[in-house]
Amino acid sequence: MESAGRVRLFILGFALVTLVVPGGSAQELAPQPPKQLGAFVVPMLTVAETWDDNLFFTQFPESDLVTRAILSVEAGYRSTAFTVNLQGARAADYFERHSEFNTTRGRTLAQATVTALPTRSLTLSLFACYLDTKTPSELNLISGLAVGRSLATRVSATPMIEYRLGSVSTLTAAFPLAHDTLDGRTSDTQSGVLGLDRRITRRDALGLRYEHRWFHFTGGDKTERSTSDVVTLGWLGEVSENTLLLIRAGPRYAKGAFTAEILATMKRRTSRGLLTVTYSKTQATTLGKTGALDTQSLVASMAWRVAKHLEIASGPGVYHNSLRGQNLNAMRLNLESLWHFSPWFHLGASYSFDLQQPDYGVPGHIRRGAFMVKLLASKAQRRPEDTTAEATPSESN
Repeated sequence: MESAGRVRLFILGFALVTLVVPGGSAQELAPQPPKQLGAFVVPMLTVAETWDDNLFFTQFPESDLVTRAILSVEAGYRSTAFTVNLQGARAADYFERHSEFNTTRGRTLAQATVTALPTRSLTLSLFACYLDTKTPSELNLISGLAVGRSLATRVSATPMIEYRLGSVSTLTAAFPLAHDTLDGRTSDTQSGVLGLDRRITRRDALGLRYEHRWFHFTGGDKTERSTSDVVTLGWLGEVSENTLLLIRAGPRYAKGAFTAEILATMKRRTSRGLLTVTYSKTQATTLGKTGALDTQSLVASMAWRVAKHLEIASGPGVYHNSLRGQNLNAMRLNLESLWHFSPWFHLGASYSFDLQQPDYGVPGHIRRGAFMVKLLASKAQRRPEDTTAEATPSESN
Protein backbone atom coordinates (compact mmCIF):
# COMPACT_ATOMS: atom_id res chain seq x y z
CA MET A 1 0.00 0.00 0.00
CA GLU A 2 2.84 2.41 0.80
CA SER A 3 4.46 1.79 -2.59
CA ALA A 4 1.17 2.30 -4.42
CA GLY A 5 0.61 5.56 -2.55
CA ARG A 6 4.01 6.84 -3.59
CA VAL A 7 3.33 5.93 -7.22
CA ARG A 8 0.10 7.92 -7.14
CA LEU A 9 1.93 10.92 -5.69
CA PHE A 10 4.56 10.80 -8.40
CA ILE A 11 1.95 10.46 -11.12
CA LEU A 12 0.39 13.65 -9.78
CA GLY A 13 3.77 15.31 -9.70
CA PHE A 14 4.65 14.30 -13.25
CA ALA A 15 1.44 15.91 -14.47
CA LEU A 16 2.33 19.09 -12.60
CA VAL A 17 5.85 19.12 -14.00
CA THR A 18 4.73 18.57 -17.58
CA LEU A 19 1.65 20.75 -18.02
CA VAL A 20 0.80 24.36 -17.33
CA VAL A 21 -0.73 24.74 -13.88
CA PRO A 22 -3.09 27.70 -13.78
CA GLY A 23 -3.79 29.76 -10.74
CA GLY A 24 -7.16 29.24 -9.16
CA SER A 25 -9.50 29.99 -6.38
CA ALA A 26 -11.36 27.82 -3.98
CA GLN A 27 -12.53 24.59 -5.46
CA GLU A 28 -16.25 24.55 -6.17
CA LEU A 29 -17.70 22.03 -3.77
CA ALA A 30 -20.02 19.47 -5.35
CA PRO A 31 -21.42 16.00 -4.65
CA GLN A 32 -18.97 13.12 -5.03
CA PRO A 33 -18.38 12.37 -8.73
CA PRO A 34 -19.04 8.87 -10.09
CA LYS A 35 -16.13 6.44 -9.59
CA GLN A 36 -17.53 3.02 -10.43
CA LEU A 37 -16.27 1.04 -13.40
CA GLY A 38 -18.50 0.57 -16.43
CA ALA A 39 -21.07 2.97 -17.84
CA PHE A 40 -22.73 5.71 -15.78
CA VAL A 41 -25.14 8.63 -16.19
CA VAL A 42 -25.56 11.25 -13.46
CA PRO A 43 -28.08 14.09 -13.95
CA MET A 44 -28.02 17.10 -11.63
CA LEU A 45 -30.31 20.08 -11.02
CA THR A 46 -29.05 23.16 -9.18
CA VAL A 47 -31.03 26.24 -8.10
CA ALA A 48 -29.04 29.17 -6.70
CA GLU A 49 -29.83 32.64 -5.33
CA THR A 50 -26.99 35.20 -5.46
CA TRP A 51 -26.87 38.72 -4.02
CA ASP A 52 -24.28 40.60 -6.11
CA ASP A 53 -23.39 44.10 -4.83
CA ASN A 54 -21.58 45.15 -8.06
CA LEU A 55 -23.29 43.30 -10.87
CA PHE A 56 -21.31 44.88 -13.73
CA PHE A 57 -18.02 45.32 -11.84
CA THR A 58 -17.67 49.09 -12.29
CA GLN A 59 -16.76 52.04 -10.07
CA PHE A 60 -20.49 52.84 -9.87
CA PRO A 61 -21.93 49.66 -8.30
CA GLU A 62 -25.40 48.34 -9.10
CA SER A 63 -26.67 45.48 -6.98
CA ASP A 64 -29.20 42.78 -7.79
CA LEU A 65 -30.58 39.44 -6.69
CA VAL A 66 -29.91 36.80 -9.36
CA THR A 67 -31.65 33.44 -9.59
CA ARG A 68 -29.79 30.78 -11.56
CA ALA A 69 -31.18 27.36 -12.55
CA ILE A 70 -28.68 24.81 -13.88
CA LEU A 71 -29.46 21.51 -15.54
CA SER A 72 -26.40 19.31 -16.02
CA VAL A 73 -25.46 15.73 -16.76
CA GLU A 74 -22.31 13.67 -16.50
CA ALA A 75 -21.97 10.42 -18.40
CA GLY A 76 -19.22 8.10 -19.45
CA TYR A 77 -17.53 4.74 -19.30
CA ARG A 78 -14.61 3.61 -17.16
CA SER A 79 -12.34 0.59 -17.51
CA THR A 80 -8.67 -0.10 -16.91
CA ALA A 81 -7.75 0.37 -20.58
CA PHE A 82 -10.22 3.04 -21.66
CA THR A 83 -12.08 5.89 -20.00
CA VAL A 84 -14.43 8.48 -21.46
CA ASN A 85 -16.11 11.19 -19.40
CA LEU A 86 -18.69 13.60 -20.86
CA GLN A 87 -20.21 16.61 -19.13
CA GLY A 88 -22.86 19.06 -20.25
CA ALA A 89 -24.64 21.91 -18.48
CA ARG A 90 -26.96 24.83 -19.26
CA ALA A 91 -27.82 27.69 -16.89
CA ALA A 92 -30.63 30.25 -17.00
CA ASP A 93 -30.40 33.57 -15.10
CA TYR A 94 -33.26 35.74 -13.81
CA PHE A 95 -32.67 39.23 -12.34
CA GLU A 96 -34.91 40.95 -9.81
CA ARG A 97 -33.96 44.56 -10.77
CA HIS A 98 -32.41 44.18 -14.23
CA SER A 99 -34.98 42.00 -15.98
CA GLU A 100 -33.65 43.04 -19.40
CA PHE A 101 -30.70 40.70 -18.71
CA ASN A 102 -32.87 37.62 -18.12
CA THR A 103 -31.51 34.81 -20.26
CA THR A 104 -31.63 31.08 -20.76
CA ARG A 105 -27.98 31.23 -21.85
CA GLY A 106 -26.27 32.32 -18.66
CA ARG A 107 -23.71 29.54 -18.97
CA THR A 108 -23.30 26.61 -21.36
CA LEU A 109 -20.72 23.86 -20.92
CA ALA A 110 -19.80 20.86 -23.06
CA GLN A 111 -16.72 18.91 -22.01
CA ALA A 112 -15.11 15.59 -22.90
CA THR A 113 -12.14 13.70 -21.46
CA VAL A 114 -10.84 10.53 -23.10
CA THR A 115 -7.97 8.36 -21.87
CA ALA A 116 -6.66 5.18 -23.48
CA LEU A 117 -3.84 2.80 -22.54
CA PRO A 118 -2.96 0.86 -25.72
CA THR A 119 0.05 -0.72 -23.99
CA ARG A 120 1.55 -0.78 -20.50
CA SER A 121 4.00 1.95 -21.52
CA LEU A 122 1.75 4.27 -23.53
CA THR A 123 -1.07 6.54 -22.40
CA LEU A 124 -3.09 8.68 -24.84
CA SER A 125 -5.46 11.36 -23.60
CA LEU A 126 -7.58 14.19 -24.93
CA PHE A 127 -9.39 16.96 -23.10
CA ALA A 128 -11.82 19.17 -25.06
CA CYS A 129 -14.14 21.89 -23.77
CA TYR A 130 -16.65 24.45 -25.02
CA LEU A 131 -17.83 27.11 -22.56
CA ASP A 132 -19.85 30.28 -23.00
CA THR A 133 -20.71 32.37 -19.97
CA LYS A 134 -22.12 35.77 -18.98
CA THR A 135 -19.67 35.85 -16.04
CA PRO A 136 -16.29 35.85 -17.85
CA SER A 137 -14.25 36.34 -14.66
CA GLU A 138 -14.39 32.56 -14.18
CA LEU A 139 -12.11 32.16 -17.22
CA ASN A 140 -9.33 34.43 -15.88
CA LEU A 141 -7.88 31.89 -13.46
CA ILE A 142 -4.20 32.66 -14.06
CA SER A 143 -4.46 36.47 -14.02
CA GLY A 144 -7.19 36.57 -11.34
CA LEU A 145 -8.86 39.54 -13.04
CA ALA A 146 -12.57 40.23 -12.64
CA VAL A 147 -14.55 41.32 -15.72
CA GLY A 148 -17.98 42.90 -16.06
CA ARG A 149 -21.01 40.87 -17.13
CA SER A 150 -20.80 40.06 -20.85
CA LEU A 151 -20.95 36.98 -23.10
CA ALA A 152 -17.55 35.28 -23.36
CA THR A 153 -16.69 32.01 -25.05
CA ARG A 154 -13.78 29.61 -24.80
CA VAL A 155 -13.05 26.61 -27.01
CA SER A 156 -10.06 24.59 -25.81
CA ALA A 157 -8.41 21.23 -26.28
CA THR A 158 -5.34 19.41 -24.95
CA PRO A 159 -4.12 16.23 -26.67
CA MET A 160 -1.41 14.47 -24.67
CA ILE A 161 0.88 11.46 -25.04
CA GLU A 162 2.74 9.85 -22.15
CA TYR A 163 5.35 7.14 -22.70
CA ARG A 164 7.03 5.37 -19.81
CA LEU A 165 10.73 4.62 -20.40
CA GLY A 166 11.14 1.81 -17.94
CA SER A 167 10.09 1.98 -14.30
CA VAL A 168 11.53 5.40 -13.36
CA SER A 169 11.34 7.68 -16.44
CA THR A 170 8.41 9.20 -18.34
CA LEU A 171 8.36 11.17 -21.60
CA THR A 172 5.36 13.45 -22.13
CA ALA A 173 4.22 15.57 -25.07
CA ALA A 174 1.18 17.87 -25.12
CA PHE A 175 -0.33 20.52 -27.36
CA PRO A 176 -2.80 22.74 -25.44
CA LEU A 177 -4.76 25.29 -27.47
CA ALA A 178 -7.55 27.75 -26.68
CA HIS A 179 -9.72 30.24 -28.55
CA ASP A 180 -11.35 33.00 -26.45
CA THR A 181 -13.79 35.74 -27.47
CA LEU A 182 -15.26 38.70 -25.55
CA ASP A 183 -16.88 41.90 -26.88
CA GLY A 184 -15.57 41.37 -30.40
CA ARG A 185 -12.00 40.66 -29.30
CA THR A 186 -10.40 37.30 -29.91
CA SER A 187 -7.32 35.64 -28.45
CA ASP A 188 -5.77 32.39 -29.66
CA THR A 189 -3.22 30.56 -27.55
CA GLN A 190 -1.25 27.45 -28.51
CA SER A 191 1.56 25.65 -26.76
CA GLY A 192 3.85 22.79 -27.67
CA VAL A 193 5.18 21.02 -24.58
CA LEU A 194 7.79 18.30 -24.26
CA GLY A 195 8.80 16.97 -20.83
CA LEU A 196 11.04 14.25 -19.41
CA ASP A 197 10.62 13.13 -15.80
CA ARG A 198 12.85 10.74 -13.89
CA ARG A 199 12.32 9.37 -10.40
CA ILE A 200 15.73 9.46 -8.67
CA THR A 201 14.70 8.12 -5.24
CA ARG A 202 11.54 6.73 -3.67
CA ARG A 203 10.63 10.28 -2.59
CA ASP A 204 12.15 12.52 -5.30
CA ALA A 205 11.85 13.12 -9.02
CA LEU A 206 13.44 15.54 -11.48
CA GLY A 207 11.75 16.94 -14.58
CA LEU A 208 13.05 18.80 -17.63
CA ARG A 209 10.56 20.68 -19.79
CA TYR A 210 10.57 22.75 -22.97
CA GLU A 211 7.57 24.79 -24.09
CA HIS A 212 6.93 27.00 -27.12
CA ARG A 213 3.95 29.35 -26.92
CA TRP A 214 2.07 31.18 -29.68
CA PHE A 215 -0.28 34.12 -29.01
CA HIS A 216 -2.55 35.83 -31.55
CA PHE A 217 -4.92 38.69 -30.69
CA THR A 218 -7.45 40.34 -33.01
CA GLY A 219 -10.36 42.77 -32.65
CA GLY A 220 -10.59 46.19 -31.07
CA ASP A 221 -8.02 48.69 -32.37
CA LYS A 222 -5.02 46.32 -32.29
CA THR A 223 -3.80 43.07 -33.77
CA GLU A 224 -0.83 41.39 -32.17
CA ARG A 225 1.19 38.21 -32.55
CA SER A 226 3.90 37.02 -30.19
CA THR A 227 5.79 33.88 -29.19
CA SER A 228 7.83 32.73 -26.23
CA ASP A 229 10.19 29.87 -25.42
CA VAL A 230 10.49 28.40 -21.93
CA VAL A 231 12.95 25.85 -20.53
CA THR A 232 12.48 24.74 -16.93
CA LEU A 233 13.98 22.23 -14.52
CA GLY A 234 11.67 20.84 -11.87
CA TRP A 235 12.06 18.95 -8.62
CA LEU A 236 9.24 17.03 -7.02
CA GLY A 237 9.70 15.79 -3.48
CA GLU A 238 7.56 13.89 -1.04
CA VAL A 239 8.92 15.82 1.94
CA SER A 240 6.73 13.93 4.41
CA GLU A 241 4.12 11.20 4.33
CA ASN A 242 1.37 13.74 3.60
CA THR A 243 3.24 16.62 1.95
CA LEU A 244 4.25 17.03 -1.68
CA LEU A 245 6.48 19.90 -2.86
CA LEU A 246 7.08 20.91 -6.47
CA ILE A 247 9.55 23.58 -7.59
CA ARG A 248 9.99 24.36 -11.27
CA ALA A 249 12.03 27.27 -12.65
CA GLY A 250 13.98 28.37 -15.70
CA PRO A 251 14.43 31.09 -18.32
CA ARG A 252 11.70 32.42 -20.59
CA TYR A 253 12.56 34.28 -23.80
CA ALA A 254 9.76 36.55 -25.04
CA LYS A 255 9.50 39.98 -26.68
CA GLY A 256 13.28 40.10 -27.20
CA ALA A 257 14.20 39.67 -23.54
CA PHE A 258 14.85 36.96 -20.96
CA THR A 259 12.92 36.67 -17.71
CA ALA A 260 12.22 33.96 -15.15
CA GLU A 261 9.46 31.35 -15.28
CA ILE A 262 8.68 29.96 -11.82
CA LEU A 263 6.18 27.55 -10.30
CA ALA A 264 6.27 26.45 -6.65
CA THR A 265 3.48 24.31 -5.23
CA MET A 266 3.00 22.69 -1.84
CA LYS A 267 0.23 20.16 -1.27
CA ARG A 268 -0.46 18.84 2.22
CA ARG A 269 -3.14 16.32 3.06
CA THR A 270 -4.52 16.27 6.59
CA SER A 271 -6.91 13.90 8.31
CA ARG A 272 -9.83 16.12 7.28
CA GLY A 273 -8.79 17.79 4.05
CA LEU A 274 -6.22 19.20 1.64
CA LEU A 275 -4.17 22.41 1.68
CA THR A 276 -2.51 23.71 -1.50
CA VAL A 277 -0.33 26.83 -1.79
CA THR A 278 1.02 27.92 -5.20
CA TYR A 279 3.33 30.73 -6.32
CA SER A 280 3.49 31.27 -10.07
CA LYS A 281 5.40 33.65 -12.36
CA THR A 282 4.35 33.05 -15.95
CA GLN A 283 2.41 34.41 -18.94
CA ALA A 284 -1.35 34.57 -19.42
CA THR A 285 -4.09 36.04 -21.55
CA THR A 286 -7.07 37.87 -20.13
CA LEU A 287 -10.44 38.24 -21.78
CA GLY A 288 -10.98 41.56 -23.55
CA LYS A 289 -7.31 42.62 -23.56
CA THR A 290 -4.81 42.51 -26.44
CA GLY A 291 -1.41 41.09 -25.56
CA ALA A 292 0.16 38.37 -23.44
CA LEU A 293 0.42 39.39 -19.78
CA ASP A 294 3.35 38.86 -17.46
CA THR A 295 1.69 37.67 -14.28
CA GLN A 296 2.66 36.68 -10.75
CA SER A 297 0.29 35.13 -8.25
CA LEU A 298 0.18 33.62 -4.79
CA VAL A 299 -2.87 31.42 -4.31
CA ALA A 300 -4.00 29.12 -1.52
CA SER A 301 -6.73 26.49 -1.73
CA MET A 302 -8.07 24.79 1.38
CA ALA A 303 -10.78 22.15 1.63
CA TRP A 304 -11.88 20.41 4.82
CA ARG A 305 -14.49 17.87 5.78
CA VAL A 306 -15.45 19.28 9.18
CA ALA A 307 -18.15 16.69 9.80
CA LYS A 308 -19.37 13.51 8.14
CA HIS A 309 -21.70 15.38 5.81
CA LEU A 310 -20.29 18.93 5.90
CA GLU A 311 -17.45 20.35 3.77
CA ILE A 312 -15.94 23.83 3.64
CA ALA A 313 -13.40 25.34 1.24
CA SER A 314 -11.55 28.64 0.87
CA GLY A 315 -9.29 30.08 -1.80
CA PRO A 316 -7.60 33.47 -1.23
CA GLY A 317 -5.30 34.76 -3.97
CA VAL A 318 -3.28 37.88 -4.82
CA TYR A 319 -2.25 38.71 -8.41
CA HIS A 320 0.19 41.14 -10.06
CA ASN A 321 -0.23 41.58 -13.82
CA SER A 322 1.85 43.65 -16.23
CA LEU A 323 1.08 44.63 -19.85
CA ARG A 324 3.30 47.01 -21.86
CA GLY A 325 4.86 48.39 -18.69
CA GLN A 326 1.53 49.08 -16.95
CA ASN A 327 0.52 47.14 -13.83
CA LEU A 328 -2.85 45.85 -12.66
CA ASN A 329 -3.15 44.26 -9.20
CA ALA A 330 -6.03 42.14 -7.99
CA MET A 331 -7.16 40.13 -4.99
CA ARG A 332 -9.72 37.33 -4.81
CA LEU A 333 -11.29 35.55 -1.85
CA ASN A 334 -13.74 32.65 -1.83
CA LEU A 335 -15.38 30.86 1.08
CA GLU A 336 -17.77 27.98 0.48
CA SER A 337 -19.62 25.26 2.37
CA LEU A 338 -21.65 22.24 1.27
CA TRP A 339 -23.94 20.14 3.47
CA HIS A 340 -24.86 16.67 2.18
CA PHE A 341 -28.07 16.41 4.18
CA SER A 342 -29.36 13.44 2.16
CA PRO A 343 -27.98 11.06 -0.47
CA TRP A 344 -29.86 12.96 -3.19
CA PHE A 345 -29.83 16.58 -1.94
CA HIS A 346 -27.05 19.01 -0.99
CA LEU A 347 -27.26 22.55 0.38
CA GLY A 348 -24.44 25.01 -0.27
CA ALA A 349 -23.51 28.58 0.60
CA SER A 350 -20.62 30.72 -0.58
CA TYR A 351 -19.18 34.23 -0.43
CA SER A 352 -16.78 35.65 -3.04
CA PHE A 353 -14.91 38.95 -2.95
CA ASP A 354 -12.92 40.74 -5.68
CA LEU A 355 -10.76 43.84 -5.32
CA GLN A 356 -8.67 45.24 -8.18
CA GLN A 357 -7.55 48.36 -10.02
CA PRO A 358 -9.96 49.75 -12.65
CA ASP A 359 -7.42 49.17 -15.47
CA TYR A 360 -3.71 48.92 -16.20
CA GLY A 361 -1.84 51.85 -14.68
CA VAL A 362 -5.06 53.46 -13.37
CA PRO A 363 -5.21 54.41 -9.66
CA GLY A 364 -8.12 53.49 -7.40
CA HIS A 365 -9.95 50.22 -7.06
CA ILE A 366 -13.17 48.36 -7.82
CA ARG A 367 -14.66 45.92 -5.35
CA ARG A 368 -17.39 43.33 -5.56
CA GLY A 369 -18.94 40.93 -3.08
CA ALA A 370 -21.42 38.16 -3.83
CA PHE A 371 -23.24 35.85 -1.44
CA MET A 372 -24.88 32.71 -2.84
CA VAL A 373 -27.12 29.96 -1.49
CA LYS A 374 -27.76 26.90 -3.66
CA LEU A 375 -29.65 23.60 -3.56
CA LEU A 376 -28.32 20.66 -5.59
CA ALA A 377 -30.26 17.52 -6.49
CA SER A 378 -28.12 14.66 -7.78
CA LYS A 379 -28.37 10.91 -8.07
CA ALA A 380 -26.55 9.22 -5.18
CA GLN A 381 -23.25 7.63 -6.20
CA ARG A 382 -22.24 4.03 -5.58
CA ARG A 383 -19.01 2.99 -3.95
CA PRO A 384 -16.40 2.03 -6.58
CA GLU A 385 -16.26 -1.55 -5.30
CA ASP A 386 -20.04 -1.90 -5.03
CA THR A 387 -21.70 -2.49 -8.42
CA THR A 388 -25.07 -3.57 -7.06
CA ALA A 389 -26.17 -0.86 -4.65
CA GLU A 390 -28.55 1.63 -6.14
CA ALA A 391 -27.80 4.48 -3.74
CA THR A 392 -25.06 5.14 -1.24
CA PRO A 393 -24.43 8.43 0.59
CA SER A 394 -21.43 10.34 -0.78
CA GLU A 395 -18.14 9.95 1.02
CA SER A 396 -14.99 11.96 1.42
CA ASN A 397 -12.79 12.18 -1.67
